[in-house]
Amino acid sequence: MSTRHLHEALMKEFRKYFEENQDWETNQTHASGIRLRAHLYEIRRIALEMRVEILEIRRKKPKIKSPAYREAKLKEQLAQKQKAQDDTDTN
Repeated sequence: MSTRHLHEALMKEFRKYFEENQDWETNQTHASGIRLRAHLYEIRRIALEMRVEILEIRRKKPKIKSPAYREAKLKEQLAQKQKAQDDTDTN
């Protein structure tokens, strides 16, 4: 399942949890407590599945450095190119 689908499932389950929590807060019946815990379990299950999916995506993608790092790296590459051009011009 994609992270988008997992996010939608998580939000849907959280809405159900919120509604059930309102019932629990007002009535505090045994049945509403069981339903509330079931929603919490489902939220946990979806969150764990989403966490695994995110980790898999991060393993596949290259690490992105900060903008300052990228800027410094670009300056370094430009300096190397300039030096290479200067070396070829003098030869």
